[in-house]
Amino acid sequence: FLLLVALCLIPTSYSHAIPASKIAKTPLITRAEAMNTMRNAMKNDKINCVVCSTIVQGLNQLISEEEEEEKIDDFLKKTCVTLDLAQTEVCNDMVDEYANELYFVVERVIFTPDELCGIFVDDCGIPVNPLKVLWNLTIPGGKPAVKPWPTVKAPKKTQRVLHLSDIHVDREYVEGSEADCKGDQVISTLCCRVYPEMGTSQNNTAIKSPAGKWGAVYGCDLPFRTFDAAMRHISETHKDLDYIMITGDLEAHDIWDYTKEKTTANIANITQVLFNYFPKTPIYESIGNHEGVPMDAMAPHNMDEYDTRGPTWLYNTLADEWSRWISPEAVKGVQYRASYVEYPSPGLKLISINTIYCSKNNFYLFINQTDPDGTLSWLISELLDSETKGEKVHIISHIPAGDDYCLKGWAHNFYDIVNRFENTIAGQFYGHTHDDHFEVYYEDSNPAGRPTHFNFITPSLTSYSFHNPAYRIYTIDGGYEGATYTVIDAETYTTDLNEANAKDQEPQFFLEYSTRDEYGLPDLSPSSWAGLIDRLAVDDDLFTKFHRFYFRSTHEDNCVNDPACRKKFVCGLKAAKSYEEDNFCAGL
Repeated sequence: FLLLVALCLIPTSYSHAIPASKIAKTPLITRAEAMNTMRNAMKNDKINCVVCSTIVQGLNQLISEEEEEEKIDDFLKKTCVTLDLAQTEVCNDMVDEYANELYFVVERVIFTPDELCGIFVDDCGIPVNPLKVLWNLTIPGGKPAVKPWPTVKAPKKTQRVLHLSDIHVDREYVEGSEADCKGDQVISTLCCRVYPEMGTSQNNTAIKSPAGKWGAVYGCDLPFRTFDAAMRHISETHKDLDYIMITGDLEAHDIWDYTKEKTTANIANITQVLFNYFPKTPIYESIGNHEGVPMDAMAPHNMDEYDTRGPTWLYNTLADEWSRWISPEAVKGVQYRASYVEYPSPGLKLISINTIYCSKNNFYLFINQTDPDGTLSWLISELLDSETKGEKVHIISHIPAGDDYCLKGWAHNFYDIVNRFENTIAGQFYGHTHDDHFEVYYEDSNPAGRPTHFNFITPSLTSYSFHNPAYRIYTIDGGYEGATYTVIDAETYTTDLNEANAKDQEPQFFLEYSTRDEYGLPDLSPSSWAGLIDRLAVDDDLFTKFHRFYFRSTHEDNCVNDPACRKKFVCGLKAAKSYEEDNFCAGL
């Protein structure tokens, strides 16, 4: 839906920069004709060039008539409702939320309507894809000789580290509301809520799957009571935690309704809950894309109108809340680019990096994608410093670079940085996808070559979409001089929301699996992870187990016997660089 809004809005902005006569290249049609064409295409399940071209023609009609932005917004809202993309209020709020940002951005880029249809629809127009723009960053040479991945058989001391990600608390969750709203003719972007079109009574006989008290394994976010119960459980059960990592996304998925005031209040409230349950445990966080208002909107300092459009308010909010756990110097980093350095233990540098600067939905980046706020250059300087001092580094962040949500230019440079500093980086920890998986890096981006590194992508605490809540605890070789700070094992915990609702009791979290035990890994080195990928491609039982863990035991299909489905999963594990599936998966 968001991409359609972007597609719709981009041609409209040319009314500010290009005379209407130059962009009205196709015969104009009436609004009624446009709506009928799109409605018929949607009914026939044809989201194709016809739909794209019709939207552009309709907008060109408005532009040629030199209509005001309000009338163009009205066209977009009616188009959204006509296509049954969401409830009326969601359509209206979505356009209101994003229109101003997109008008501003597209006035400063040079894509034409034909190029835009080529971006979003195959075999339509002339694609010039801004998601795949490459830019080069100078990465220093002088790479030390590669050291073997450390073998830790009897560590002098270990640390226990909790990893939470994608909490997504929904304060408008309504017990008894429709949990299966995505099965309706009108699609909702977030279920377990009350929308005017769906009725307001929890006794409404039209409700097929009532939302449970503790959550629902549908397209629903987490009720506050379940978040609170989870934090209480962790604090009472895992009293040996040395510190906690949280890799972003505290807000619910109602992206059409974000405001600075709501986001600020939610960040403060969740931070206080964490502090109440873990008053003596350091917490290190990274920013998520859902913290932006609008979502992902985090402009770098060199953008026009930064003082009014920039995320200073958000970065200051995070700096204020995180200051109880991080140093004054780290606070300054949060205030500038929402990235910082902290030292959880002697010899270990933790780098929290803002990967919303690689988000394809951070539309401000389309103006200039090159190293926003010098973030990757800053990362290189920190890694060089640690390399010189003999420190080990953990990187925590939200978006993994292998996810196509991350722009190609950023991902390519980041991949090269990881390979350059493979001796120094001891661990990488991400979230964002809500799924339970990992990605492996290879020397020279050659999947047949030597594995150099890997990352953990931890499952979400939210149930969105169709997952049971989960968290992870790492056992790390650390806390003493000469420690490797590599992860020895990773334990994933989950719960059963259906059972909690049926018994009317708090969710009972349990150990779902130990990574080394369930996958039969001798250690968690890059070569072990790469070997696991090879086994997943041929071992049916192992792949079935991985697939079950990926979805937290809530998703059943025949993927193991579907070559295309299985290849997609295995391919994703090999590609730690976005938009490179053809390269990394050629041999599968």
